[in-house]
Amino acid sequence: MTFVGFDLHKRHITACALDASGVVVAEIRQLTTTLAPVLEWLAALPAPITSAMEATLYWEWLVARLEQAGHRAHVADAYQVKLIWHARAKTDTVDSRKLAELLRTNLLPTIWVPDFETRRRRQLLRGRAFLVRERTRIKNRIHGHFTGENQRFARSDLYGRAGRALEAVALSPVVAAETQRRLHLHDVLTKEIARLDDQVKRAARCDPAAQRLATIPGVGVFGALFLHAEIGPIERFRSSHQLAAYAGLVPTTRSSGGKTTQGRSQR
Repeated sequence: MTFVGFDLHKRHITACALDASGVVVAEIRQLTTTLAPVLEWLAALPAPITSAMEATLYWEWLVARLEQAGHRAHVADAYQVKLIWHARAKTDTVDSRKLAELLRTNLLPTIWVPDFETRRRRQLLRGRAFLVRERTRIKNRIHGHFTGENQRFARSDLYGRAGRALEAVALSPVVAAETQRRLHLHDVLTKEIARLDDQVKRAARCDPAAQRLATIPGVGVFGALFLHAEIGPIERFRSSHQLAAYAGLVPTTRSSGGKTTQGRSQR
């Protein structure tokens, strides 16, 4: 068995390979960030090969390609790795060897890596959530423009078919132009969100777990699919407390010498 540690950077990858006894088999400092050179370097190592990298930068892409090529790949929690292994000298070579050594000794603090379908579903839902947030920001800016011009509206929805009378409101030329630009952006985002909504609804119809989650009061189709994608298989949690901690709902407590402080939730 060969254990490989990858230290990922934007323009290069540093890698270190150890055998079962911890002896360095191969090392490279400036491996290019494309698949072919990585696979070529791995092909020269004794099989079977298992690799590790921290959950930073483009680990998802590299893990998927390595698994397709028949190599096992693990993703480490960078914060936990730092707690376990604190080196006096920090270099790319040291970091890659550190990961390989933790993997070899079965001490690597790994994170759960969702399957390909779940990762794509997360991208879809997070992309939709991003567009909804951007549309809300645009709406708030438009409301700010009208407030600055001392304009008030009785309708709560200014962006529906009936509410678009706001386009005819007399505004100063600069504010009117800014409002029109933002209304255009609002309409573009609304169309894109509607396209994503169709994809999400189709995905929800094929997901029994999301359908069950949607029966919870206050949880709709989008929230249910989002919960399922982010949580993954519920079997990976040993208890409800562990699930709550994963979701960041469990506050931290630090107590020493009779003094206790409560901190923000951590995953």
